[in-house]
Amino acid sequence: MEVTCSACNKKINIPDEKVPKGHSFSFSCPSCKNKIKVGADDGSPTSGDDTEYNTPVGETFGADTDRPGAMVCHTDPAKLKALLDGMGYAVHTPSYHIEAINNLRFNDYRIIIVTSDYENTPHDQGSILKHLQEMNMGARRKIFLVYIAAGAHSFDNMEAFANSVNVIASPEDAAKDTFKEQILKGLKEHARFYKVFFECMAAQGKM
Repeated sequence: MEVTCSACNKKINIPDEKVPKGHSFSFSCPSCKNKIKVGADDGSPTSGDDTEYNTPVGETFGADTDRPGAMVCHTDPAKLKALLDGMGYAVHTPSYHIEAINNLRFNDYRIIIVTSDYENTPHDQGSILKHLQEMNMGARRKIFLVYIAAGAHSFDNMEAFANSVNVIASPEDAAKDTFKEQILKGLKEHARFYKVFFECMAAQGKM
């Protein structure tokens, strides 16, 4: 689907498989941040101030962004956003769960960080962590998921496995300068593991 921003006339291409069928949705223009609303019937931009919570809301990266995508789900995301910015990622920081979930429809994220304080905010429309934990493995294995949780045993592989995440850390350890090193280490291990996995799948003719 191609959508044109009414404010700056930028053309934005959204993969058809990521468009919610039969539902209106909105997202922020990657160039001017104007909120674009798309109607359910014909996919055309709509006007008016529709603030209904159930309306899918999300944001996309501009076509001119060559950096890999990342998302930080935190009630105060500035520090983690700066960390991922410095690692070369283009970062989204959704304000609430339904926005985070809809962001997954519009973007391919390389890394997502979710914190327990974000999870503890009201989310009648669904939890982003649960959504990621229950995601189809074909899509989930492409995402490196970090969970920062109060009381967690930082970088414990079994605890991370029990929570269906790639890395788990306490807020205290996530605030240390060494946290970046732990993420980079985990990303390398993740890439190495799936390189072997994809090679084995290809050898069996399953890819």
